[in-house]
Amino acid sequence: MKDDRPLESAGGNITPLVSIIMCAYNAGEYLRASLVSILTQTYQNLDIVIIDDGSTDDSFASITDLLTDRRIRVFHQENATRPVALNRALDLIRGDFYAIQDGDDISHPTRIEKQVRAMLSQPQVAAVFCGNELIINDRSIAPTFAAKDTDECKRLIDAFSMPAHDPTGMFRLSLVKNFRYQQDLQYVEAFDYILRVGEQHPMIVLGECLYGYRILWSSVTRRDPARRVKFVAEAMKQACDRRGKEHHQDTAGRSGLRSQNSILDNNLAAHFMESVLDQRKIGNYWGAFKAGMECARLHPLDAHYYKALIYAIAPLNVIFFIRDKRSRQHKPGRAKAYFSGT
Repeated sequence: MKDDRPLESAGGNITPLVSIIMCAYNAGEYLRASLVSILTQTYQNLDIVIIDDGSTDDSFASITDLLTDRRIRVFHQENATRPVALNRALDLIRGDFYAIQDGDDISHPTRIEKQVRAMLSQPQVAAVFCGNELIINDRSIAPTFAAKDTDECKRLIDAFSMPAHDPTGMFRLSLVKNFRYQQDLQYVEAFDYILRVGEQHPMIVLGECLYGYRILWSSVTRRDPARRVKFVAEAMKQACDRRGKEHHQDTAGRSGLRSQNSILDNNLAAHFMESVLDQRKIGNYWGAFKAGMECARLHPLDAHYYKALIYAIAPLNVIFFIRDKRSRQHKPGRAKAYFSGT
């Protein structure tokens, strides 16, 4: 039965300190709302470390009044890339657990509380993720919320896939204290980090949508997809080497992308497909149909973006049969990457 008691009551006054890592670079008008979504969490025992990675806009001026909160520490540095900023934050945090909060995203009010509760109830788990929705043009759409236990997460890690979207993660410092983000794997540092943690420790995904991920079409990874693919290939090669598997050049994720648009947006349509399936499983057929339509609207002339709509109306047994067949065709040793992020 779901435990909705206040954490202090349910856990015997156990309220571990949670560090929140925010790495921001020119987050603009979105930084304030992102920080407010953390400050107003139902779980309040927080250590908030913000790394300004050389911003040149006025985003930090917009949060000046919020910095009176003693839980917040801000550190400014010259632009050095996201993995460098993440590692600096890891050297500064004080919590028992740490969670990521991207500087333009939104955490739902109960996100941290529910992830802490899961951490306390399963002390063997190194990471707790959750479902997420997309924020496109200030509209929240296409939630995902499938729960995944340790076995399912292990299966995904073994298949070179992330169990959930990377910034939804909360990590247990006692188990991941020796892990760092690889600074030579820009754009895919979180993918690599999660694979390495998951190879050694259990993970779970909460069956709730607790995070809003903002899609910015001006993203640097969208402007330079070739470089992103290069880093994905290197991360995959390193993962294969760690596991003693043969690496193939086509394991950088290209085979799963069906159009130039999908290469540019890191196969965003895949998120919509998962949202459609999650909603159909709970009987929300109208929500599934809306998610499929939203995906098609992204690129009305690109057939790849109609797959989510097909998922919304096709028989589920047919969809799962096709997906299972594709999975069986995925031979051991030929890594398949799922890299999300824009």
